[in-house]
Amino acid sequence: MPFTPGDRSMLEGYIAKARPFADMFSVRGKTAIVTGGSSGLGFDITLRLLQGGANVVMASYSELERDVALELLEAEGFKDTVRFCKTDVTKEEEVEALVSYTVETFGSVDIYVNCAATWNYAKIYDLPKEDLQKVFSVNVFGAFYGVKYVSRVMKDAGNGGKIVLISSNCPVMPYPVFGGYPHYASSKAAIMGLTVETAKELKRYGIMVNSIAPGGMVTPGSAGNLASESLTDEQQDEFYDELMVWQTDGQMEVDQIGIMAYTMCTPAADGITGEVIMVDGGATHNIVKFQPQIDAYPPEED
Repeated sequence: MPFTPGDRSMLEGYIAKARPFADMFSVRGKTAIVTGGSSGLGFDITLRLLQGGANVVMASYSELERDVALELLEAEGFKDTVRFCKTDVTKEEEVEALVSYTVETFGSVDIYVNCAATWNYAKIYDLPKEDLQKVFSVNVFGAFYGVKYVSRVMKDAGNGGKIVLISSNCPVMPYPVFGGYPHYASSKAAIMGLTVETAKELKRYGIMVNSIAPGGMVTPGSAGNLASESLTDEQQDEFYDELMVWQTDGQMEVDQIGIMAYTMCTPAADGITGEVIMVDGGATHNIVKFQPQIDAYPPEED
């Protein structure tokens, strides 16, 4: 087909609407809440948002984490743009207070990243009720409370917003090799469902909701992740033996996940909502750099 004046006009329209490229990856002037923001992946996301020009309120129940995180971030020059709000995300009233504190301090909430999570190891037939309840209280109820109160503020402000919920690839790629995450994987599958449903509800208000699903990575939390303390010593020892049988080809760098979470908070992601983005180096597709040889475990019976 011949190229027409109308075609030229359409291309000119693309140019006229194109925002400066640097602005597409900036969060300058925005205000963010990051739960679990004072350690591990949450700290990395906090750092990236601050580097991008946002004001950030870190939320955590740990005052020790607060002291260390604030010291490090202030040393990087972010004293005026970062705050800490002690928050137990399992308590709805504290999450509501966190959102109110953020609005009172910085005037708005434009970005919400839910990174608070807890976990441990136990097989489903050994899983203590209290561990199941704790994992769901933090990972699921905490996320629900955050989205509930943040979406109210964003909706009433009428300026849209970005909500990023940290899930995991484990609901679709079960691990460890012989299991042990039934409660954690179920909680992260719930986050995937929450992402899609709230994206459906909130799109009309310009609020984009997405989830990042990381693979394994090294954080203070993961390094200290242990079998349930309610298990017997024998059950714990058996579990740790199983953990020594690896089937993946390494850990993700925390910042690889952090950068993707940051990107989903920027105008570059304006056209994306309701997505669960796997950031696991291809692991869920069995794309690996190498595959270590694994001897039969448990040993085959004669």
